[in-house]
This record gives sequence, structure tokens and C-alpha cells, in this order.
Amino acid sequence: MRRILTSIGLALLAFTGVNAASSVGLAAEWPKDKPVTLVHAFSAGSDYLARLVAAALEKGIGQTVIVENKPGAGGAIGTGYVARQKPDGYTLVTAYPGPAANFTNTMPGLAYKPLQDFEHIIQFSVGDMVLVARKDFPANNFSELIAYVKEHPSQVSAGNNGIGSYGHMIETAIMDMAGIDIKLVSYKGSPPIVTDMLSASLDLSVDYLGDAYIKHIEAGTLKPLAVISANRVKILPNVPTLKEAGLDLVAVPWGGIMAPKGTPPAVVKKINDVLTEYLKSDDAIRKFAVAGQVPAPTTPEEFHRIVVDEEALWRNIITKYKIRSE
Repeated sequence: MRRILTSIGLALLAFTGVNAASSVGLAAEWPKDKPVTLVHAFSAGSDYLARLVAAALEKGIGQTVIVENKPGAGGAIGTGYVARQKPDGYTLVTAYPGPAANFTNTMPGLAYKPLQDFEHIIQFSVGDMVLVARKDFPANNFSELIAYVKEHPSQVSAGNNGIGSYGHMIETAIMDMAGIDIKLVSYKGSPPIVTDMLSASLDLSVDYLGDAYIKHIEAGTLKPLAVISANRVKILPNVPTLKEAGLDLVAVPWGGIMAPKGTPPAVVKKINDVLTEYLKSDDAIRKFAVAGQVPAPTTPEEFHRIVVDEEALWRNIITKYKIRSE
């Protein structure tokens, strides 16, 4: 019996050793075998940051990195595709709050589990959301806005980038927390929102503080009432945060990179190391600013926590108002 147990023990040790060696070998060989694909789960034109990150990764690992657009279902199609790929470091996906976290609650029957099916490699950016009003809207700050809406319930309109979008959820949270009623209007992108605000057919918007808004804010054709960040935004130093205005809401959209669950730790670390170095560079800071974004590298553990906290932040609002992504 002792000899049998010893033989079994040796066999298990040998098996474990082979698997460990295989894992080490896989990590050691990556990325020599073939190009790395970075899936961007949205259409071309929204992949500016993805292509910057891909180029930096390509330079850092000495292997071709291909950006592949796989749009559909608000990012769920491309993200779900990557969840099903072999966890060998050759297929990555850009990660954003919806498909990487909030679709857990806004998309019943989602074909993947956002919080469980991925290795969270790195956060690469954060941005700012801004509450903007048309130029001649009666309110000039957040307090005046609340007072005006209470006097004119359901008469004030606010645009967003679709049901379940970040802007939509922030607008819903503002109504919930302030006890007001605003007519929410869904659009397919920021440009038509801005166009309708400029023509005075739309009153407000909560959207990413990007070029579409910055140029009009600077020109005085749109007026910012508040930012939804933890601190004031550098390019809008005189615009208060919602917290300063009396509403305890902070929401910071982010972007990152994930890989299928089980991707070797050595691969995750290498990607994180390469991109962290790039994201701290002046080149990254300058180029990200073009899109109204700030490089914000994290460790894999920190990024995982960001994703988990994101889902928790919006869970109650999504459930209470039965928000379902388009």
C-alpha cells in the first residue's frame, strides 16, 4: 500500500510539474508565435485610444498588434467574443464600463459574465463627464437648474448616448437624488446632441467632455453647469463638481484592457509593464488629451477593483429604474 501511495504521489508531482513547465513555457514564448489581436468592441472612429495603446504595446513586445473592430450590442458582441477565446495572450479586448461591468445588470441573459470571465490587465484612461446646457437656458448653475426643473416638471429635455449609456445613468441618478423629472432623449452619438442644443431644440446633456463640447464651451455657445468628477477639471477650473453643488455623485468613465480568464500571469504582467511605461510618457499625455482623456495606468489588481466597484455603483439605479441597454 505504501508503494502504491508513493507511486501515486510521484505521478501527481510529475503531472503538476509538467503543467507548471507548460505554463511557464507558454508565458516565456509569448508573443513570438503570432500577432496579438486587440479587439475594440465598437465601430471604427471610436478606436483612437485603442490604436495608441496597440502601437505602444507593439513597440514594447516586439510583435505585431492588430486592432480589430467588432461592434454590436453596445460592445457586448466583441467583449463576449474575447471571453470565449483561448487564454494565451494573443486575444485582448478594450474594456469600458458598459460591457465590462454594467451589462451585468442592464442586459439580462448576457452570454458572458463581465466580472468573472476576464483577467483585468490595466486601466489606460479616465475621462470627465459634464452637465451642459444650451446657451440661453434659464439656469446658469446646478442649483438654479434644480429649481427651474421643479417649477417646470417634465418640460426640460436632456440628451444622452442611448439607454444604459453613462450619460443616461447619470441623468437618471440626478433625477433620483434631486427628486426632479426631466425628459430624457436618446441619441446615437454626441454630434447630434450638440447640434440639437445649438438649435435650442434640446435643453441639456450629460456627456463625455470631449472635443465636440469643449470647442462650444470655449466659444460660449454651450454652458457647463457642473462636472461629475471628484475634482474640478483642469480645462474648466470655474465649473464646480456636482458634489460642490450639493449632490453626492461622482462618476468617472474609464478605459482599459482585459484578456480571457486564465491568461498566464507572466503575460498579464508584461502587458501591464509595457503600457504603464507608455502611459506615463509625455507623448501619451499629449495624445490622450486630444480625446479629452487622461492616461491613468493601474496594476491588474487595481483595475479589477475599479471594474467591481463600477458594477456596484450603478446596480441600485439600474434595478430601480429597470434600465436595459439598447
